[in-house]
Amino acid sequence: MNKTKLTLYVDKEISEKAKKISKITGKSISNIVSDFIYKQYLESNNFEISEKVEKWIGIANSKAGESYKKLRDKIYEEKLKKYEGTS
Repeated sequence: MNKTKLTLYVDKEISEKAKKISKITGKSISNIVSDFIYKQYLESNNFEISEKVEKWIGIANSKAGESYKKLRDKIYEEKLKKYEGTS
């Protein structure tokens, strides 16, 4: 797949959180943003996401019916709390 440069402007707080998430997940910020945009595209077009693709793009599902977005945010918050105060 050909790549192209995309410049984003975000609040400093978001930038710092993105760096921490990158460190926690081992993914580059570019990959995190790309995965997010791809998931949004699939959701907006009501595409079914296969189990293999879910693993590949890091979607988390909950057996209790909690949406993956809430579960993902909860997991990121827990990990960010662990790394707060570190640089």
